[in-house]
Amino acid sequence: MKAASRVELATSPRWVSGMTMRLFASRALNGSIRIRPLAGVCIAIWLASAGCARQGHRIPDSAPPQPPELFQPVSVTQAIPQSLVERTPYRLNVSDVIEIIYQVKVGAKTGSRRGYRLQSEDVIEIAFPFQKDLNQRLVVLADGYVNCLLIGRVRAVGETLDGLEALLKQGYSRHLRNPELTVVVKEANKKIDELKKAITTAPRGQSRLMPVKPDGTIDLPYVGQVLAYGRTVAELRSVLNSEYVKADLEEVEVTVQLLELSPRHVYVMGEVLAPGMQTNSHPMTLVQAIATAGGFNPRADRTKVLVVRRRFLPIPEAVVVDIHDLLTSRKPSPEGLIPDGGRMRYDFWLEDEDLVYVPTSDLALQGDWVDAVFNRLIRPIFPVSGYLGMNFGYQIYNAPNDITTRGKGPPRVNANFGP
Repeated sequence: MKAASRVELATSPRWVSGMTMRLFASRALNGSIRIRPLAGVCIAIWLASAGCARQGHRIPDSAPPQPPELFQPVSVTQAIPQSLVERTPYRLNVSDVIEIIYQVKVGAKTGSRRGYRLQSEDVIEIAFPFQKDLNQRLVVLADGYVNCLLIGRVRAVGETLDGLEALLKQGYSRHLRNPELTVVVKEANKKIDELKKAITTAPRGQSRLMPVKPDGTIDLPYVGQVLAYGRTVAELRSVLNSEYVKADLEEVEVTVQLLELSPRHVYVMGEVLAPGMQTNSHPMTLVQAIATAGGFNPRADRTKVLVVRRRFLPIPEAVVVDIHDLLTSRKPSPEGLIPDGGRMRYDFWLEDEDLVYVPTSDLALQGDWVDAVFNRLIRPIFPVSGYLGMNFGYQIYNAPNDITTRGKGPPRVNANFGP
C-alpha cells in the first residue's frame, strides 16, 4: 500500500490575503509539493519583507499627529457621553414648519385708572376744566412718548392713568398754578387689534404657520426676525414671549407647535454595503443607520465605528462605538445566557448632518498590502511559475502478521521553474 502527501502553495489573492497555507492529503503513488507562480522568489521576498514592512510601522516624524478627539483606544470604545445616549429634545432646523398660536391675556378693562397701562398707539385725551385751550387729543408714539402743549415730551408707555396725570401735573406746574387735568383713554389695544388682523386666518384662528428660513430665522409681526435654528420649541416660545414684552405687548402670549420636520441627512461611509447619504423624516439610531446602509461587509471592523457630530457645535465631537459588543453581548439568567438588551442603550440617536465611518479591519488592511506587493507589483515584473516535488518512504507495522516497507531511503527532491 502506498500513500503520499502533497502540499500546495499558491500565490493567489485568496491565499495572499489570508496568509494561509492549504494542506491537501491524497492517496497517490508518487507525491509532490508544487509551488505555483513566483515560487521561491515570492516566498523569500515575503519572508524577508513581511515582518520588517508591517512590524514597527509608524507614522513618520514629519507627519502631523492625529487629533486626539478622533482617536480613542479600543479599551474605551464604550465611553459614550451621556448627552449622546439620551434622546435630547429636538432642535429646530431649516425648513421645519412651526405654528405660532397667539393668546391675548384677559387683563384690566380699558380705561381702568389703576390696572391698565398705556401702550404705544393708544389714543388719550387730556382735559383741563379751567384752561379749555390746553385740551388735547394725543397718540402714544412708538418710542413711548406723547408730545404735550407747553411741556413737550412726556413718557407715557407703561404708566397708568393716575401715574400719567401726576407726571403731567408736575410738568404743567411750571406754567400753571395748581393745574387740574384729567386723562382719559379713547382708543386702547390698537396694536393687539392690528396683530389679530395680521395673524387671523380662516382655518386656524389666531395663529400663523411659519417655515424656518434658510438663514435660520422666522418673521413675526411687531418683533421682526427671530432666530429659530438650533433652539428647542420651549426655548423659542420663551424668546418670543420676551420679544413681545419688549414690544409693549405684555397681553400677548404665544404657543409654539412643531408641525413638519425637515428631512434629516446622515452620511454613512466606509465598509458598508451601500455607503452614502441617508435622508430620513424621523429620528434614527446608529445601528439603524448602518442597517439602512445594507449592514457591514466582510472587511468591516465592527468594534471601532466612528461617529462625528458637528451640528450646533463649534468643535466637532467624535466617539468610537463597539457595535459588535452591542449586538452580541449576553448576560446570565436562570435559562442560561440571554441577549443583554441593556447594552443597546449605547445605540444613541443620530442628529442631522452626523457622519458615520465604518473602518477596515486590520486583517483586511494586511491582505490589501500583500495583494498590492505580490500580485500588483512583483508578479507583473517577474511572471515566473514552477513546482517543487519530493518523494519519501513510509512503513506500515501490523504485528505480528507482517511489516510492509515501501520506498526506503532519504527523500528525493526535484524542482522545475520557468516562465
